[in-house]
Amino acid sequence: MKNESIDQLNWETLLNRAVDGILTDDEASELKRILKSDEERVDEYIRFVDMHGSLYHEPLLARAGEVGKLVNMDSMGSRKGEIGNIGFWRTMAAVATIAAIGAFTWSSKNAFFSDESPRYEESAYIGLVTSLKGDASISEHFVGKGLERGPFKLDSGRAQVRLDNGVELSIKGPAEFDIFGLDHITLMTGRVTANVPPRAIGFRIDTPDMEVIDLGTEFALRVDPAGESRLHVLEGEVEARKKMGVGLENVPMIIAKDSMHDLVESPSYLDCNYDPETFAPSPLKDRLIQATDGKLRSLQDSPKDLRHGRFKHDYLMIFPEKQDFVLPREVEVNLSEPGSYRVLGPAAKEMYLKEATEKQRARETMVDVSMVQSVVPAGTRVTSYLVHFDATHRQNDTYRAKGRVRFSGRVLGVILHQESLSASDDLLGGVDTIYESKAGRRMENDFIRISSDQRQIVMNFEIHGFIDQARIIVAENLEETLVADILDR
Repeated sequence: MKNESIDQLNWETLLNRAVDGILTDDEASELKRILKSDEERVDEYIRFVDMHGSLYHEPLLARAGEVGKLVNMDSMGSRKGEIGNIGFWRTMAAVATIAAIGAFTWSSKNAFFSDESPRYEESAYIGLVTSLKGDASISEHFVGKGLERGPFKLDSGRAQVRLDNGVELSIKGPAEFDIFGLDHITLMTGRVTANVPPRAIGFRIDTPDMEVIDLGTEFALRVDPAGESRLHVLEGEVEARKKMGVGLENVPMIIAKDSMHDLVESPSYLDCNYDPETFAPSPLKDRLIQATDGKLRSLQDSPKDLRHGRFKHDYLMIFPEKQDFVLPREVEVNLSEPGSYRVLGPAAKEMYLKEATEKQRARETMVDVSMVQSVVPAGTRVTSYLVHFDATHRQNDTYRAKGRVRFSGRVLGVILHQESLSASDDLLGGVDTIYESKAGRRMENDFIRISSDQRQIVMNFEIHGFIDQARIIVAENLEETLVADILDR
């Protein structure tokens, strides 16, 4: 089977489904046949597994808060602040390829890496504040704040927290709880609604008088000032019990959403009828971001101040700016077409030309700072996202971070450079966000890949004394995107 026997879009879809563990038997057989018959596809397969394996594995190697351990996606040598694990993942990729060619009967979710959540040390971040509503001036929290084990207190307003195992917590103040780890918190007082993904089943919340263990669900808890708890199951089921119940109330009970009203003896702590005013609202989900990976983290709200040195973090942060917005004028974008791009300053370009292999140059396009690849026309309905990287490092140190984001809508364009970013801040930027206005946002030696279906972007950013930013414009009209996809096939 030759290279042209499968188009690039279907090939990348096949690879994505393989690493996500959702290949059908027919798809697995097709991948096996392609790898047996096409050496170029084998090489692409190895690079793909290399990239995705290192993206997933990087949180295990670099603790949040330790920027000096970020991993370089390239093979251009080790720099300060990096771990050279690329050879390891190339070896793993090659082994996986041999296994695929020999007998493609493995389960993808276990073939390259484990689904287990990383276990950080006591001093490391285990989550982020992704949203904050209300009077932020009286709160010690801010959007993007890293969370450690220990107490969390919200005096008023609402907050949303995402733990590193995917658990989303919606909190309504006043509230106070302790974070013991990724799988265990204690709610002393206040209101919390937890959305727990399958990989975090077993997540537990204790209150003064009861305990609740998730069995794959969304549930709401509230604890009044006297320490009395109430529970409602919004989806799925939980195991709950009173710590000091009367009769059978202290015996663990499985409570499912669909059977709450059918319980013969409803426990005193259960609210069968849900009143959103007395509980915290369900955690919000971004409408367009389907998934993030590697060292990329998504926020629900935009940070308030994005000037150089004002919002430092070891993660690449992505957050919405203007949402569901009709462009009043056309917008020039630096990148819009599928492909791999190397964004280089003069010094980095000279080094790249010396060190990059012929294959690397062949599969990457060097991007000039003045490049304009396309224009998003006026009248287009879009949502704008900003990717921000300003690592917590000493001046003049160099650090890298890489990650990927997948959208449900088509990526219409990416704006990269200082001049283009500043020119689009007023149009596409957040209304309450302060942006860098000086020459403090620039791309030095950075990599961006836009997938063939224009829904996924891989980024590998390098920081050297300035901030890296990229503005991503995503089509908001999902029906039009779907029609365009059908016409493209």
